[in-house]
This record gives sequence, C-alpha cells and structure tokens, in this order.
Amino acid sequence: MMLLHQRTRRRACILFLAAASGLLTAARTTSAQDGIWTTHGPFGGSVYCLVSDPSHAATLYAGTDRGVYRSDDAGASWSAANAGLPAFRIQTIAIDPASPSTLYAGTLTPDGVASVGIFKSIDGGASWTAINEGLIDPLTGISPLDVWSLAIDPKNPKTILAGSRFSEIFKSVDGGQTWQSKTLGGFNVALETSAFQFDPSNSSRVLAATTLGLVRSTDGGESWSTYGNVNDSFYTLVTDPSSATTLYAGNINGSGIFKSTDSGAHWTKINKGLPSNQGPTGALPLVLGFAVDPAHPATLYAGTYGNGLYRSTDSGSNWSSVNTGMRTAYVTALAFEPLTLLAATLGGGAYQSADGGGTWAPSNAGLDVGITNSLLSDPAAPVTVYAALFDGVYRSADGGGTWLAVNSGLPVAPISALASRPGNPRTLLAATLGGGVFRSTDAGGTWSASAQGLTDSFVSSIVVDPTNSLTLYAGTNHSGTASQRVFKSSDGGGTWTQTSLDAGQFPITFIAVNPANASQVIAGSESVVGYFQSLDAGRTWSTVTTDSNCGGVNAILFDPTGSTMFLGGTTGVCRSQDGSKTWTLTPPAPLASVEAFLMDPSNPAILYAAASPAVTGGTGGVFQSLDSGGTWQALGSGLSDSAVTSLALDAPRGILHAGIHRGGVAELALEKTRQPIQAPSIPGRETRRIAPR
Repeated sequence: MMLLHQRTRRRACILFLAAASGLLTAARTTSAQDGIWTTHGPFGGSVYCLVSDPSHAATLYAGTDRGVYRSDDAGASWSAANAGLPAFRIQTIAIDPASPSTLYAGTLTPDGVASVGIFKSIDGGASWTAINEGLIDPLTGISPLDVWSLAIDPKNPKTILAGSRFSEIFKSVDGGQTWQSKTLGGFNVALETSAFQFDPSNSSRVLAATTLGLVRSTDGGESWSTYGNVNDSFYTLVTDPSSATTLYAGNINGSGIFKSTDSGAHWTKINKGLPSNQGPTGALPLVLGFAVDPAHPATLYAGTYGNGLYRSTDSGSNWSSVNTGMRTAYVTALAFEPLTLLAATLGGGAYQSADGGGTWAPSNAGLDVGITNSLLSDPAAPVTVYAALFDGVYRSADGGGTWLAVNSGLPVAPISALASRPGNPRTLLAATLGGGVFRSTDAGGTWSASAQGLTDSFVSSIVVDPTNSLTLYAGTNHSGTASQRVFKSSDGGGTWTQTSLDAGQFPITFIAVNPANASQVIAGSESVVGYFQSLDAGRTWSTVTTDSNCGGVNAILFDPTGSTMFLGGTTGVCRSQDGSKTWTLTPPAPLASVEAFLMDPSNPAILYAAASPAVTGGTGGVFQSLDSGGTWQALGSGLSDSAVTSLALDAPRGILHAGIHRGGVAELALEKTRQPIQAPSIPGRETRRIAPR
C-alpha cells in the first residue's frame, strides 16, 4: 500500500519562507477571563523587512508573516499596524520620503492562494487600502500579483517601482493609484525583481536585482535591459552612501557577494571568509539581506539563509561571523538607528546590537508572530508550561503570563517537539531540526546532546512510551533525504537505534504509542492519507491506509483503554473503535484541519482539538468535546483564523494553552467557555460512518 499526499502545508520549521495563516484579533490583548484567547508571548517570529521613518529615526516598520508591525522606540517594543491588511506575508515596505506617514507594502501569499498585491497607508500604518489597478500580468491576465520589492523615486515620490513574482516590473506615476507593466512579458514570464536602487545623482537611472541578474533603466523605469558583466541572479542591491558608484549585490544561488565600483558595469566576487557549506557542491551562503554602515561605509553586513550574519570592516575584502546571542541562522534585513543596529530574522523576530554586531539581544516585545511547534505542561506543577519555538525553548512559570528562554546548551536550530518523562517532569527532551535530540534533567536549565546512534540530526517528532519512561521514539524530517526514519531509545535517550521503518520521502511528523498496548506504535506524516504502524514496539512496520474522507492524517490519539483511536485529519476528527477498520467523521467546523489532540487527564470523555484552516477561508482555533468526540464546540474567540499546532492544560486552574503557528502561545480560562454542546451545522457535510474501500 502507498501513502498519498492529501495536501501540503508549509510550516516555517521546514520551509522557512512560507506565508502565514490568519491574524489573531486585537482582542488578544484583553483578559483571558472574558472568553477571549490572549497571549503574552513568547514573542518573535519571521520578519522579512525593516524600514525606518526618515523623519523620526526611532519609528520602525517590520514586515512579518502576519502583516505590518510598528515600533516607536527603536525596536524596543512593537504593535500590530494591520487594519485593512490581509493576514499574509509583508515582503517589502517603502516610505514616502516627502511624507513619511505614507507607506506602501508589497505582499506574498502561499502557493495556491490568490495574490493580494500592494497596499497603501496614509496614516503611518494605522489603516491600509489595496492599490492594484493595472497590476496585471500581460500574458495571463492574472491580477493582482505577488510583490517582492517596492522603491520610491527620491526626486519624485509619486513615482513608484514594483518588482513582482514571476512577472513584470511595474511603474506608477500617481502614488500607486494605477500601475503599468514595463518589461514586456516579464522576461519570459519568469522574472522576479527583489531590489531596486535609484542613482542618487540622477533618479532616471535605476538598477534592479533580478533572477536574470542586473537590469538597468535610464529613463526612470520606462524601459529595461540587462546590464553588467555578471550573468547570475542578484537578490540584494545596495549603494555605498559615501560613493554612489560603489554597489554591493547578494546572490541566492550560491555565488555569494559581488562588488562594483563603476555603477554596476563590472562586478567582482568578495567572498573571503564566507563558508562554503551550502549543499554537496560547496556553494556559498544565500545572501538575503545586506547593509552598509552609513557612519562607517567600509563596514558591511551580509545576512544569510542558514549561516547567520557576517561583517566586513574593509569594504568586503574579508568577512567574519557576528552571531553571538542570535538564536536563528536566517537573517533577512538590517536597519541602522543612531546607537544600534537591528537585524530581521526568520523565526527569531528582530535582534538589536549596540556594538556593531559584536553581540545581539532579542528586540521582540509585542511581536506576537512566534512560530510555536509544541507545548508541554509540567504534570507536577501545571502552571509551568514549556513551548518549543523556531528559535528555542521557552518556559513560563506563571501560566503563560511571562516567558523565559531556556536554551543553555541547545544548538541554534528550530525546536520541533518537546516531551517529558512520566514520573520525572524535570527531565525534558527536545527534538531539533539540525541538531538531533537534546535532554535536560533540570527543567530546561541546561541541555546536553542525546544523540549516540542517532544518524540523522533533523528530528521532527519525539514521544515517550507512557508505560515505560525509558523508551523513546523519534522521527526524522530531513529535506533532501530520500529516506525518513524512526529511531528508538530504551535508556531514556542515552543511545538510539534505527528501526526498520523506511518512510521514503514522507517526514515523520507525529508518533503515538498505545497506552494500553505499548507494542502498538504509529508514525505518520502531516497531511498524508494513511500512516505507518508497528505491532511489535518498532521492530517491524506496515502501512495502514485510512479512508480518504478522513483527509490527510495530522495526529493520532488513543483513549486510556487503547480501544478508541482519534484521528486528526485535514477534514476534521475521525474516530474508530474497531482497530481502524471503520471510522466516524465529525468535523469540528467548516474546513477545519485538526492538527493535535489533548485529553483531560481526569476525564477521558473531555477532548480538545487544535485546528488550522484547511484552505484559505477555512476555520482554525481550538474545539472541545464533552462526549468522547461525538460533538464539538469552538472554545473562546480570537483564534478562528489561526493555525493552532499544539495544546497544554493547566487542569487545577482551568486554563488551556494553545500553541499557534505564527502567533506564540495563547491562554483561555475554560470555566468561562462551558456552554451547552450542539453538533456543528455544516452545509453539505454530515457526521458519517466511513468504511475502508
């Protein structure tokens, strides 16, 4: 039998440039006791661009996975500035130099989701409106388009250039009210333009970094042609503020960094000191962000994809790593303030350095787009909660009110999952994507590698046998590896052995052990129809095909007796009481994909389901069942368009925690949400009994 893909959802811990799901409402900042989900961190997430107000240096704007965030204190704190913006990735922001309260934002949407184009604010980000008239691909007629880059003519702010994804360079001469394509078919409909540079002495001369290399206009963007001696794609393009003829360009195909001293006509590579560790060919790092220190133009910074930040103090002749304090290796953009340097990152939010990049500290207060992959509550003290985020492990000792990073000994790698040993809650296990498995015996105070025998360091799931705390299972997700595996440890993670399962290209994103029969182990891959099963504690495996009406499988939960299985699928919750021979489908809400389960430890009939929108416009959030999954109701308000990945329960206080993919951790007081349960009314879809075909 063969596992089949139901759909693909790109999580940032796997594909870091993925676009986000919906926003939490502004009500998240109010009291959790009002039946509204609230969050107080952990703060961070993915930031794709940083720009500063030219009239007020302390005012910054950040483009994130969930819209625009604004800071009025040089990045010390942030607040959402998203009224009128859809909940998608903001790739680029441009500020009108003559009227800094006027902003333009270019958006990127996920594959398969209609583009939403360009938005404009005339009140400093307080409100936004779409400005997409004419933003049309001339060959396909598709409109609007994804937008990689925006630039405003410094001599005529009504003139704006926009670089689209897989299409044209567009120009507006009326402040974005209308747009016209200027590149005649998008150079074979594959053009991506990621940066522009106007000549400071003559804005009619413009250079653009594109997938075809450097292109140039000498008539203010009306016409374009390839330029320069490098036939390689460029991604970043920056002018030396002290010398308009000196340019720097970054490449994302493995060629590194280029420098020109004649306005882009000729380029040379300046890569001494950069690592050659990208892939089997030894390619150079992909350069996502680049900046020249305006006060010291010989000092350059290059942000890379996977290798962190590099600095040169001799105009690019030599480079060295400057990542001390950073918990992510993906640096997308840089901004200078009078006393500090700020770096935008994927997964780690914004960082700030007061010593020219020598050391870094997070600058994320209020930036509530953290990528939460897993939650874990301390069974001995449920007010203590642990969260696995892209940039590390966080602990809250006050039920989510405040969070502290607990990463001593952990590598700089996304944390994909957490587990604890029953009976010994101070012993924690963390699965990482790139560093293997780590273990802490002091509640996260310090961590050490638990990797002997673990031949793949990209671990996406980890679980402890509920009947034997020394028995662990870990699943891998190594992009580019043709064989995903499940490993087993019988000594609490001291040593590991590879089981016989070869899952091929299917990453092992969840593992479940039957609490009443520990020989039954299930391993699966998110959004895939079917799963792998072992009936002899991992020695041998077979493939179980689930009915496609349940959708792709995201999670499996056993009841304490082991007789009932709950399947979290892309179409809802499926329940089986006959060993997966037949299933009952109960969708918690329209177009809700169930990602994780939680069972009340004091009453197994009470279940919680975490969900994300199955498609754009679908339903996410958290749902509760009081009758063993027979019926479901939504819990609280504020999460209906969010992707919830994990749950944790503080039963004594009646507080439920929800880990949100690009939303941190939210809390809800359960006693305020208990209402009579009604079966969901879903047009065209009824609760059904499903038999395998």
